[in-house]
Amino acid sequence: MTHRRTHLWISLLVGLAVWGVYFGHFLQQMRRGETGGLALWFLGALAVIVLAETVATGLIAWLFRRRARVLDEGPTLDAALKASHVALMLLIGLALSAAAALAFAALFGWSLDLSGARGQVIAANALLAMVVSAELLRAGLTLALIPRR
Repeated sequence: MTHRRTHLWISLLVGLAVWGVYFGHFLQQMRRGETGGLALWFLGALAVIVLAETVATGLIAWLFRRRARVLDEGPTLDAALKASHVALMLLIGLALSAAAALAFAALFGWSLDLSGARGQVIAANALLAMVVSAELLRAGLTLALIPRR
């Protein structure tokens, strides 16, 4: 397995695990009607992601140092570009859907109460979920599109 493929797998699995735990906790907090401590959970999840990716990247680079090959710019780069484009389109679609939901609510005079702490926490986590979804899609699709050797 190449350095790039190994790193993508680690990124995908760590992202699914860490953000899965975070969003599971977020949903439990919302069911209870609590918002306290979510900022610390978010910062903790972000720290775990950064630390895990940094350690994993360093470890992979060290383990693969003798077998390192020049990146195959043809098929590998093509897979990364295609996956990045699809992830970007997903992110744009999710952002436009959120904007449409806000516009639709305003059209009917509904208040989504984004001025309160609970509304802001929900909005921030919805935006975070959009970014995490796009990034996990990019990693997974890149893995799927990289040619097998």
